[in-house]
Amino acid sequence: MALRYLFVDMNSFFASVEQQDKPWLRGRPVAVVPVYADTTSCIAASYEAKAFGVKTGTPVWEARQRCPGIQFIEGNHKRYVTMHHRIVDAVGSCLPVEKIKSVDEMLCKLIGGERKQEQAVEIGRRIKQAIYARAGDYLRCSIGIAPNELLAKMAADMKKPNGLTILDQTDLPDALHSLKLNDFPGIAKRMERRMNLLGIFTVKQFCAAPPQTLGEIWGSRMLGEKWYGLLRGDDVPEKPTHRHTVGHSHVLPPELRTSAGAYSVLVRLAHKATARMRKIGYWAGIVSVGVDFRDAAPRQISGWTSYAWKASCRMAHCEDTPTVLRAVGALWEKRPPGGVPYKVGMVLSDLRSARNSTPSLFPEERSQADLSRAMDKVNHEFGASVVYFGSMFGLRDAAPTRIAFTQIPDFDREVN
Repeated sequence: MALRYLFVDMNSFFASVEQQDKPWLRGRPVAVVPVYADTTSCIAASYEAKAFGVKTGTPVWEARQRCPGIQFIEGNHKRYVTMHHRIVDAVGSCLPVEKIKSVDEMLCKLIGGERKQEQAVEIGRRIKQAIYARAGDYLRCSIGIAPNELLAKMAADMKKPNGLTILDQTDLPDALHSLKLNDFPGIAKRMERRMNLLGIFTVKQFCAAPPQTLGEIWGSRMLGEKWYGLLRGDDVPEKPTHRHTVGHSHVLPPELRTSAGAYSVLVRLAHKATARMRKIGYWAGIVSVGVDFRDAAPRQISGWTSYAWKASCRMAHCEDTPTVLRAVGALWEKRPPGGVPYKVGMVLSDLRSARNSTPSLFPEERSQADLSRAMDKVNHEFGASVVYFGSMFGLRDAAPTRIAFTQIPDFDREVN
């Protein structure tokens, strides 16, 4: 079976962008952080830092202990998106980009003679050179080429940094046997435990399992057959998905770690989430808010202790910002007393397509929706947050977008 897909995965993307822009960081351990604070965590690490065990999610205080001399750089979201577009253009100059998977991943489809191994490899090499030329010589990528999207992504993960790996039909599934179960997208600890209960502990056993057994693992005969085919190189089309949630969270900078500061950021996040929900065409029926609290000072051995509070409420399905803000305000009043707020977040769920939603019969509620959409149009035309509700006065910069992972925003539309 011919090779069909080429997957591009940028290596330590955020950290590499910083090293590209700041030559003095090259060859040194670097961690990108959302804010300069020991209470936050690393969102990216260079390969020099990874060698010391620093990775995404490592607390800053722990990273300092693991890697003396590590350089912490506050993330520059807009710069990463700019570099993302340069990389997309570079890849597109060699091969059309089929799908943007995230800020540092993209998928291309191979057709005709491109599916021959020699030509596919040559295209991969040209892509690497185009990225160096258009984005910078310190930007490295790993490329995977395979019969389906899943295997192409996994091939890109096999040789990092700067690898180029082919998984040909004739290599499958034996070429996967050296991997671990959790190397497969979608197989985390919980799924791995389910596999273990059915006697599957290795990838070799996973690949040898019949569709019926795989169906038991995923709780679906169709999913079992899908995975059986994917492991053997079948190109199984993805079914359209329904969006389930829209939300934002934000680690508070030290100056906003107060009740008033945390609420101001929460209000800002509510504005962002509702604007984004309208943009993608949904109405929400549930609002949820959450706060992570931490001790005022770290403990010498275990670091900070923390606890989280969450609350939700139902509302009539809506798309307007004022209704969501009222729900957020009511939930905020239920928060537990005391504690230092460290992170806040809010989520809109029970989403319904705007096409299948009926406008309210009440003029006041319809006018709120009309006003929200009118604000979106003005902000799209003249820049983010040119107009906003009074409850957000003074908060335009309270929760700037930190890092884009799967969301690649349009900066003229996104509420910053």
